[in-house]
Amino acid sequence: MMRISRRGFVGGALAFGACGTFGATCAANVATPRLRFGVMSDVHIGGKPDAAKRLEKALRWFASKKVDAVLCPGDIAHSGNIRELEAFAEVWGRVFSGNGERVELMISTGNHDVDAWSGRWKNFSEERMLAERFNYKDNLEKTWQRLFGQKWEPIWRREVKGYTFIGSHWSSLKPPIAEYFREHAAELRGDRPFFYCQHAHPKGTCHGAYSLGNDRGESVKVLSSFPNLVAFTGHSHCAISDERTVWQGAFTSIGAGCLHEGAGGFNYDNVTASWHPSYRKKLMASMADPNSWGGDAKGGGCELVDVFDGYLVVHRHSLDFDRPIGPAWTVPIPSKKGGPFDFARRASHRAAPEFAADAKITVTRCPNGHALEGIGHKGEPCVYVSFPRARTIGGSRVFDYTVEAKIDGIETPVVRRLIAAGFAYPEEFADIPGECLFSSAELPAGKPVRFTVTPRDCFGLAGRPITHIA
Repeated sequence: MMRISRRGFVGGALAFGACGTFGATCAANVATPRLRFGVMSDVHIGGKPDAAKRLEKALRWFASKKVDAVLCPGDIAHSGNIRELEAFAEVWGRVFSGNGERVELMISTGNHDVDAWSGRWKNFSEERMLAERFNYKDNLEKTWQRLFGQKWEPIWRREVKGYTFIGSHWSSLKPPIAEYFREHAAELRGDRPFFYCQHAHPKGTCHGAYSLGNDRGESVKVLSSFPNLVAFTGHSHCAISDERTVWQGAFTSIGAGCLHEGAGGFNYDNVTASWHPSYRKKLMASMADPNSWGGDAKGGGCELVDVFDGYLVVHRHSLDFDRPIGPAWTVPIPSKKGGPFDFARRASHRAAPEFAADAKITVTRCPNGHALEGIGHKGEPCVYVSFPRARTIGGSRVFDYTVEAKIDGIETPVVRRLIAAGFAYPEEFADIPGECLFSSAELPAGKPVRFTVTPRDCFGLAGRPITHIA
């Protein structure tokens, strides 16, 4: 098993600042947590040039906090290559070495680890498949034992300081989740939390509409029988600055984010990945690295979870800024419907983000194009619109904007939907203006245009718009 020397005992709860707006009890200045573990997802070693460096940075932060375990909900590799898993194990060993107290490594594989976007493996010889692909013949069992010192099991279970962790591997391996939980239901039920790990978000839970459909709702049917269950999942790359990272209903579901980015979704005019069919058609370039999955290129982060009697404290950490992404969340356990992390309740108790009283929209016609234009539109005449960031009100920060251009005499406005630049950053680094483009063909010269910008939070709550006529 993977181990780390633990020099000294954790002296008390960390002073990470204010506790979350909702929660059972503020965890600052209380006794030592009964358990502390790190959570990180979607490392994608082999897919990002700096993935191994970011992994090491996250692990060293966990080590500095004296964690008892590290939980990884999938996609530690990018192409399902054995060498990528070897790189992960090498970094782990470099950080967590020695013969001291154990730090448990717990991994649930994801689609990149197992399926490797399977088209990448077409036309490979049997010999090359055996040498390179993790999910091939008996490579699963041999590689897992060799690299991590653990028996390969479709459903795994670990006990850490008296707390149970259960994980299932990627769905294409057909882990028997329903059967396992039926068999162990009696021993798992109760008030004491236990933790579950899989790659895809349970459908319709954390991150709301940004929960991908890979889970198809199958795990929700199983997990809903356990109010004391806390699921940690990845896959969507959604930013952990998003308040929808924590969902509570029949159980608790927490998104683990992504080490290299904080995504906000595909359906925005300023977010497009280079592999997406709309990449060359989009008028605007992505605000992030065009090779990224989407969202903010510096929004990567990880989580630290402190377990107390009756509640968890979830700290969110930015790798790029080495700062908390936001206040820690105090999450009561067991979950209760209508509780403090119910989406509907949280949305109804919030104030909307608002523009400052002196906020103004700036409109500039660019006959020779603009640097913000997408790759398929370089040099085309366009209209550039910019505006200041909407202010955070009562902890409700801006998540996205709607920009409407209403042409005089034409009933239907031209609309742009924008993810807020810096939405995945710590608040003190997120004061970044909004900007977007309209094609000159959409807004012909000589007709007055009324521009309206509306800020919204992650739950869709809209603040007062600002307007400008040009």
